[in-house]
Amino acid sequence: MQTTSLRYFLTVARAGSIAAASAQLNVAASAISRQIANLEAELDCVLFERLPRGMALSPAGELLARHAHQVLVRADQVVMEIREIEGLARGRIRVACSEGFALDIIPNVIADFHADYPGIRFEVSMLPPAQATTLVAQGEADVAITFAMSPAEGVDVLYDGTVEMIALAAPDHPLAGQPSLHLSDMPKYPLALPTRDTTVRLVFDAACQTEGIVVEPVLTANVLSALLPFVRRSRGLALMSALPVQTPLRLNEIISLTIRSRMPLTRTIQIQAMRGRRLPRSVQAFVSRIRAALPPARELAP
Repeated sequence: MQTTSLRYFLTVARAGSIAAASAQLNVAASAISRQIANLEAELDCVLFERLPRGMALSPAGELLARHAHQVLVRADQVVMEIREIEGLARGRIRVACSEGFALDIIPNVIADFHADYPGIRFEVSMLPPAQATTLVAQGEADVAITFAMSPAEGVDVLYDGTVEMIALAAPDHPLAGQPSLHLSDMPKYPLALPTRDTTVRLVFDAACQTEGIVVEPVLTANVLSALLPFVRRSRGLALMSALPVQTPLRLNEIISLTIRSRMPLTRTIQIQAMRGRRLPRSVQAFVSRIRAALPPARELAP
């Protein structure tokens, strides 16, 4: 079995159809169908059940999927180790991260890394935190930089730290010049908040409930970047950590205010890799750069 056939097979299994896999791989659907047919002929079995809407793995397909995933992870590892013979001259780093890191930190670190190692190529996937963890646990990404609410399975934690949430405002906001505000003061201003399924909102809502504070945001969005224009053009406040907005804060496009509350408004940050995998030198060097851009790490449990 060739790795190309296995890669096409796994993509169809995850996408649910040949058409969807064709769009993801940028490969003609006929070529993917041919590879699947060759696999079924070689193994003398049916790998997919053809449904009215899409395709589902057969029992034999489920078994092959588990095998194919392991084969492709090992094949990618061999390729990376061969490329390491040339040091950091060439290679590819696949990064999975949540939006809080994709807006500022990751692009800036990549730019600095590229200046030193121009032969390294990057692929960045922005996903919800749990999905970023899943991608790296499956070997589909080399490293995940994400917020973690609970221990994750299938990953090694390379960094574990915390970050505080802050209030963001326009430079001419009435609170400008004050270093902080109390959580109970936030409802006095128009609020722009992430949706309730985000780690930011989960922690914020828990803190408000602890203090009996009722919040009705003017703007709710599932992307952090949608909150910033509202803040710049209003007397409103937005809630997030400083990580996604380091550059706007440095340029004084917005200001930050510490939030005082009974319950700590903190979240856990982790850098994760596939459990048991030896990372290529290029990925190790990149992880070191990311760690340097994050708050000091907590001591990891043995």
